[in-house]
Amino acid sequence: MLKRELIIPADMRNLYDQRGYTPGVKVGNILHVSGMLGRDENLNIIAEPEAQFERIFENTKAVLEAAGTSFDHAIELVGYFTNLQRDMAIYQKIKDRYVTRDFPAQTLIGIAELSTPGLFCELKTTALVPG
Repeated sequence: MLKRELIIPADMRNLYDQRGYTPGVKVGNILHVSGMLGRDENLNIIAEPEAQFERIFENTKAVLEAAGTSFDHAIELVGYFTNLQRDMAIYQKIKDRYVTRDFPAQTLIGIAELSTPGLFCELKTTALVPG
């Protein structure tokens, strides 16, 4: 029987304790990473667009690594953008630094808003965990 394993990097414990969600949930060898945002460890929004997208990928990377995997094993990326046409090129530029081979399935969606004003994107990731 498969069991759920909560994946909570140390600097993301506040998401679980204060916001009521888990950064990642592993079931078998599949890791589901919650939508990551461009916030620092104190949940402050990163204002500059490129830095915000980089933080999204760094936050995602932290969850992947805490589960014993990496972007090399990502099987799906789903991005939700408040201004998809404006930000898609920045997103792609940053993504290409983290995802360099065996590209995962990807969906990019334009939406009206995210949980807090000033956020440009939320990235949800699914990955395999080797072993």
